[in-house]
Amino acid sequence: MIDKRIVRAVKELFILSTFRSPHDFVFHTYQPSNRVQMRIKLSIPKLREWLHDVPSSTTKEDTNSGCGGTSLLDPKKQSQLIEWLVKRIIIRKHPKEEDNLQILLQFEAEEERVLKLVTKVQAQWRRLQSLRCAKDKTTKQYEKIFVRENNVFAYRNIVTDERQWEKPKLLGNLDLNDPVDEWRVEEMVDSTTGEKQQYYANYGTGQTSWLSEEDAARMVQRRYRSKHEADLLGKKLHLKDVVKAMKFIHGARDRYELEPRKLSNIVNFALVVHCLDLDFIKAKPVYEKALELSPNHPLICRAYGIFLLASRQTPYATSFQTACRLFNEANVIDPTQVRFQSAAEIYFRWAVLVDAKNPLTLLNYALLHQCIYKRYDHAEKIYRAALALDPTNQLVNENYKFFLNERYPGGEYVSQGPPFSVLRRSKVIEEQPEWAEWRKMIDTQCPKSGFETFWYNRLTKETSFEQPCQKMIWQTRLSRSKCIAGKTSNWVEYFDSRLQQSFYYDVYTKQYSCKSG
Repeated sequence: MIDKRIVRAVKELFILSTFRSPHDFVFHTYQPSNRVQMRIKLSIPKLREWLHDVPSSTTKEDTNSGCGGTSLLDPKKQSQLIEWLVKRIIIRKHPKEEDNLQILLQFEAEEERVLKLVTKVQAQWRRLQSLRCAKDKTTKQYEKIFVRENNVFAYRNIVTDERQWEKPKLLGNLDLNDPVDEWRVEEMVDSTTGEKQQYYANYGTGQTSWLSEEDAARMVQRRYRSKHEADLLGKKLHLKDVVKAMKFIHGARDRYELEPRKLSNIVNFALVVHCLDLDFIKAKPVYEKALELSPNHPLICRAYGIFLLASRQTPYATSFQTACRLFNEANVIDPTQVRFQSAAEIYFRWAVLVDAKNPLTLLNYALLHQCIYKRYDHAEKIYRAALALDPTNQLVNENYKFFLNERYPGGEYVSQGPPFSVLRRSKVIEEQPEWAEWRKMIDTQCPKSGFETFWYNRLTKETSFEQPCQKMIWQTRLSRSKCIAGKTSNWVEYFDSRLQQSFYYDVYTKQYSCKSG
């Protein structure tokens, strides 16, 4: 025995005796209160290994004493070694036997702590692996679907087709991807007959249908073509109109060959070549022949004017002036366009009906609304339809660009404000409460200097180059608003349901305000 002392641990006093042999150290404890003895042995090789892992000075106390690390094995430093070891003896309650105590060395406690940490990490890793495996299986077994009636997402079991509102618990914080907007073939069992029936479901939109995607697409295409033709042609074409058009068109070529000098035959043949054949080279001499026979005929003037613009006859500036002169002369002679109406219905409109996918057919029809009917917004719609069919068509592009440039103040086709195509590329630069639904916009790509800014009504979709009259704005709001509060002094509060805003009106001074007086 080389040392004996009293130590305190777990709120108890222990007698610690240290024994040394050439091969090891033995530490013996005795607890006087209950006469319990404990013993632990430390071999010299293990001590060397332990000291080798300890830095030369681990604590302030070790540094001051000049000991630490393997230097403690020096026989002259036995007392210091004993002190160092005693400090690293741990007496604690046994982790598995609650009523018993345990004695161990510091490095054993550290190894035990590391082992527990490793075991805990391994358990956590296995838990994460099993959770990840469960999540993978759950994600493959469930899918997210949209319920259109409730406007929320639900979860569908792919195997059993069962559906639930709550997310599967195994997913944890993870959620399934939103459903793809696509149609899929599904099966259901008829409860009455027990037979399987096939239907189509789109879990991205929550829609179901007995029609296949191809059948539905064909139905949509038919309706779109019907609506597209209605937008372009205006009124519905009746059977008598079809018969009349076919009669004129099929007989125009034969009559021209029989009597090529008769004016009516020349005009009808020119319209057939121009509108239906779209042969601008062949149509030009026929039109010139008709114009030579009757230079002031309103039908010839209008049709030839449209031809000059559509074919972009050079020089274009001269052709444009000629076309404008012909349109003006026709308006003087036939201001109601009665003598041109049949040609417009039989040739221009019929050409769109039989060949609506040809951009040149739509170009002629756009020029009809642009130059004859003065329906500029409708003409722009037809231009855009033609460009959608062939964005590279030079004749359509040049006519459309010229048409847009002439819609500004001072142009031939001036309108109240810029067209829809300009509105789409513009941005808001100013809004004021007093302007209500009107906004000040700017077109950074405006081809006309001085007309970059304009006003836009977001309710009526109107545009205007001139600032709207403030008095008219307030009167419009007053007519559509409801009085929600009586007089507070002389002010009456109104609520504008279109803008979801209140404003105030002074019944005496007839003034308006966005703020309470």
